[in-house]
Order: sequence, then structure tokens, then C-alpha cells
Amino acid sequence: RITSLREAAALAPVVVNCAGAGARTLVPDPALTPVRGELVVVENPGLRTFFMEHEDSPAPTYYLPHGDHVALGGSAEPGRTDLAPDQQIAAGILARCAAVEPSLAGARVVAQRVGIRPSRPRVRLEATAVDGRLVVHNYGHGGAGVTVSWGWAHQVRELVSERVRA
Repeated sequence: RITSLREAAALAPVVVNCAGAGARTLVPDPALTPVRGELVVVENPGLRTFFMEHEDSPAPTYYLPHGDHVALGGSAEPGRTDLAPDQQIAAGILARCAAVEPSLAGARVVAQRVGIRPSRPRVRLEATAVDGRLVVHNYGHGGAGVTVSWGWAHQVRELVSERVRA
């Protein structure tokens, strides 16, 4: 477990800080805030296409088929950090998704998932130095972290390569 960037820099010539919500205390970065997100996983009634209603809402509506299951979402609750599933939120997710795609009505619930999304006004991708060592910060992606991870990893690699060559 690393408790400071100075500690990490003592262990490696290059540190990539992808600490997510932990960056709030590790860096520290008060601009990083936790946003609780919840989704419901149901058996797939035969869906093969994705749907997402993209708006800045505490109750976004989306469904993402994954083979035999479909992830239904969601919620976005800034500042809330508990990880216990909320049955009222789950019921709202199920209702919103079934209104968009009627075949989801009555689908058997397999799981409820709750997580904390590390959010900032802007993603932090920046190179700094700690004790003369390169530190590249890459965090604050909010609920899009998994979706955009490959692109951000590429950007990190480019930034590290530029600095190491210099």
C-alpha cells in the first residue's frame, strides 16, 4: 500500500498515478469528489444493441447487453459513498429501462452493483515531478473510466515517452 507520492517515487523512476477516488487524499486533490453509482444486472431477454440516454442527470438511463446478462443503469449521487444497494434506486432503474425497452420488464435480476466513481470538473492528465522522479497523473474520469480507459492509457504512454526521451 502506497500512502504518498513521495513513497511511490522512491520505488520507481516513473510513477503513474491512477489512484481513482484515492487521489483525493494521495495527491491531495480536493477537486476530486466521490460520486456513487448503482446499476442492476438482469438476465438478457435477447437484446443485442446498447442504449444510453446521455444527459447530466442523477438518474441516467442506459442498458448494455453482455451476452447472457444486461447491465441497466443507473444513478449518479455526488458525495454519497455508501456501497449498500438501494432498492428504491434499483426499482427506478428497472422502470426507466423497461419504459425504453419493454422486453426488460420482468427480466430476472441477477445482481445489483454499487461503486464510487472518482469525478473532477476535468480529467487530470498531467506530468509533475516528485523528488526528481516523473509522476504522471491520470484520474477523475467519473462514470466513464472503463469506457475511455484504452484512450487515456495511450495518452499516458505518450506523455511518459515524451518525458523520458527529453
